Amino acid sequence: MKKLVAFALTGTLAVSMLAGCDQGSDSGNSTNENSKSENSGDASGRHTIAASIPLTGNLMQYGISYQNALKMAVEDFNAAGGLDGEDVILEINDDKGDQKEAINLANKIIEEDDVFAVVGSFGSSVSMAAAPVYQKASMPMVSPNTSHPDFPGMGDMLIPVSPVADIERTATAKMLYDQFDGKDLAILHQNTDLGVTGAQILTEVYEELGGKVVMTDNFVPQQTKDFTPLISKIKEAKPGILYIDGEYNDVANILIQIDNIGLDGVQIAGPGNVFKQEFLDIAGEKANGIVLAGTTPVYLDSIMQVADYTDYLKDFTTRYNEKYPDTPCDGFAASAYDSAMLAMTAAKNVGTDDPKALVEEMLTVPIEITSGKNMSFENGNNVVKDVFVYTVIDGEFAPYDY
Repeated sequence: MKKLVAFALTGTLAVSMLAGCDQGSDSGNSTNENSKSENSGDASGRHTIAASIPLTGNLMQYGISYQNALKMAVEDFNAAGGLDGEDVILEINDDKGDQKEAINLANKIIEEDDVFAVVGSFGSSVSMAAAPVYQKASMPMVSPNTSHPDFPGMGDMLIPVSPVADIERTATAKMLYDQFDGKDLAILHQNTDLGVTGAQILTEVYEELGGKVVMTDNFVPQQTKDFTPLISKIKEAKPGILYIDGEYNDVANILIQIDNIGLDGVQIAGPGNVFKQEFLDIAGEKANGIVLAGTTPVYLDSIMQVADYTDYLKDFTTRYNEKYPDTPCDGFAASAYDSAMLAMTAAKNVGTDDPKALVEEMLTVPIEITSGKNMSFENGNNVVKDVFVYTVIDGEFAPYDY
């Protein structure tokens, strides 16, 4: 028997689709409310998981990955029995990657009687803007990639799936110091709350190890196009290592301009944000030799063949790529999939009527994950995962042994 999964987009017609198998789907103009009425009345209480993600604007590429993975997660969960035999409904809202829009959506979502958890958003600043609304309403908020160190402390209803920046930056600082003989470090980061915080953490840890940070500067993400003045300042500082913190397209463009200008003898490093095929498509062999550290793995076939990944992660990646060939699987998709599965599995285990019990169950990590390795929570809602390190050889990602 086919399962009914409903998807609602804010400001547009809702779309429902039959999702018992992947061969095809029937769509129509039924609303989320109509779908809700068909699924109401079981012992589990609420049935809707809402999402607040950027589907328009500068961050829409991440929102599309989120949307794909969330749909897949709900389909998988419902195919396995759902909540006491009833389907979970997925409600997708476009927050445009905008703080005010995310707050407006949060106020809308918390008024919806059937919602038991929300997934969102992309970008720490957007998630942290909306978080107080969900916290005050005791609405569990599962955030796929919010890694600002202050996020977990904003409330006990907040469940991050990505570790805070401290973990990745601390591991990066130690790796760079040990592998490259404590050479002088320069940091170029995006001018966001997380970019500033990440640079501070990297500086503190590197200097505690005995290294020296000779320069720190920033750029406006998605807007700065000419990095020549910044690269010239880096050359004048004469570092032995340059750490570039930004989204994949900005980091790729910086590497291209470094290749044009020249930055001889400098080891370049970066974050897990760039673990995407799109990064390689832009930078190509100009990324050769870069060292990248992040808490989500690379999901490309070249890495899958040699990495020690679980069968569950490999199966997820294969199915995702078959289902969405135009948007290859990455850590953002995997984190969104895990976010939904975490909330739904916890709801299956303890029901949806008690949000605190739901959060407590999520913190036990009752699922196998696709977004990393060895996930656990410490000191409440602080998530911990292993760190993956890669390099680029001949324009392709490769494991980095150290």
